Amino acid sequence: MSPETLVEYTEYFIAGMLAAHFAYSLGFLIIASHMIIEYEKMIFLKPEKWSHKITNTFVFLLVGTGYFVYKRLLRYNWFLRKLYFALYLVSRGILSIIIFYIFSFLIHLIFSV
Repeated sequence: MSPETLVEYTEYFIAGMLAAHFAYSLGFLIIASHMIIEYEKMIFLKPEKWSHKITNTFVFLLVGTGYFVYKRLLRYNWFLRKLYFALYLVSRGILSIIIFYIFSFLIHLIFSV
């Protein structure tokens, strides 16, 4: 596999992960109560075993921080919660683009492509 191909696939992987996190968080904005129920089905709320902790880590890496941010916003009324979460999504989208370009620059720098 050539370095150009490796760099390209790595960029696809990073973009895919950032897009998956953003899409899952967008799901919280649209259908929050159902997403919270589904997320809590995937994780162990108080893990005691290492296998449960590894499962929680894998799920967190797969879906991102949308669940935790939305749970923090539950103390606000419906309108403010949706508004704050929409602002979070906009800032997260911008931050994801910046993170992608930083990683892309570093990968191109490392592999001299």
